[in-house]
Amino acid sequence: MKFLHLSDLHLGRRLCEMDLTEDQAHILAQCLDLAKGHQVDGVLIAGDVYDKSVPTVGAVGLLDEFLTGLSAAGIPVYLISGNHDSADRLGFGSRLLEGRGVHLASVFSGALEHYELQDEYGPVHLWALPFVRPGNVRGFWPEEEIADYTSAVEVLVRHAGVDPSARNLLMAHQFVTYGGKAPETCESESLNLGTLDNVDASVFDCFDYVALGHIHGPQQVGRETVRYCGSPLAYSVSETRHKKSVVLVELGQKGQVNWQALPLHPLHPLRRLEGPLEALMESAVPSEDYIYAVLTDEKAPLNAAPRLRSVYPNLVKLDFRPRTGTRKAASQRGQELKARPGVEVFEDFYRSVHGRPMDEEERDIMAKLFEEVEG
Repeated sequence: MKFLHLSDLHLGRRLCEMDLTEDQAHILAQCLDLAKGHQVDGVLIAGDVYDKSVPTVGAVGLLDEFLTGLSAAGIPVYLISGNHDSADRLGFGSRLLEGRGVHLASVFSGALEHYELQDEYGPVHLWALPFVRPGNVRGFWPEEEIADYTSAVEVLVRHAGVDPSARNLLMAHQFVTYGGKAPETCESESLNLGTLDNVDASVFDCFDYVALGHIHGPQQVGRETVRYCGSPLAYSVSETRHKKSVVLVELGQKGQVNWQALPLHPLHPLRRLEGPLEALMESAVPSEDYIYAVLTDEKAPLNAAPRLRSVYPNLVKLDFRPRTGTRKAASQRGQELKARPGVEVFEDFYRSVHGRPMDEEERDIMAKLFEEVEG
């Protein structure tokens, strides 16, 4: 039995104010093609379907088109809510959609949702856990001692009565650690205060495969079959090194679990460029990729963004970070500037912008202004 593991679609999200609607439609079409091409028995979407609890009209349209495409292909969908989703909004129409093979386990009901599937080796038990906090679990199990996220999830797994001798898969959207070691994170995820809100992977030992959502970089947590598939697109400049993919999971007989990362190809790859502005301009090859540029010039060059956009129209962010040597020079330059009269510094700036010195009238006006300010 084969599944395609996705998560963190973040439909409606922007990349540094860049509208990603077209990019998200492009990547969802790829996911649909992969699901059909590999003839999967189900698509698992492990939370953070939307970027905001009140999604935009465009975001809702993207999900509608994706689910409709999977349903038309006869591919069941199993979806849970993440911390960015509104569970109630995401779960709207769940009973109607159930008949079309779209299973929305978005609202926490006090227990793991359970689906039983069949193949030539017998039953496969798919369990679904939307994003929960300890307080949510205490409300349903007041008699249990629930001190943190790990004990909360442990209570739910224990009460689910999972048969470890059967084949079991779990979908969950949590910050999962292993032996106190946290997964690699980036700017896109919500900040975690240490590992206070972590779930230790040991509570998932009875599951053959755990399809995780929440972390945007693909990686395992402990054993290979407890996995974050990562987000399908880069949602911050900290993700330039990520190789975006989805995970194809195949279950054979009990104990036989194979997985592989299927690469995704974004419409506009996110790239990082670093160096002095003139060097970047000399080596530039016009491209519509999303560009994060880090300038290392001794002093911030004028008109850097317009110049870069002349060859990289999709410049999403520009940072200025002088190298260690140039920082010292810049500091010395700053001290020199502080020692000079303000009107002289301004006159240098004026000349660099306009290509000529100030005339006598302009200099008199600025001299009076600086006299007032410095006085």
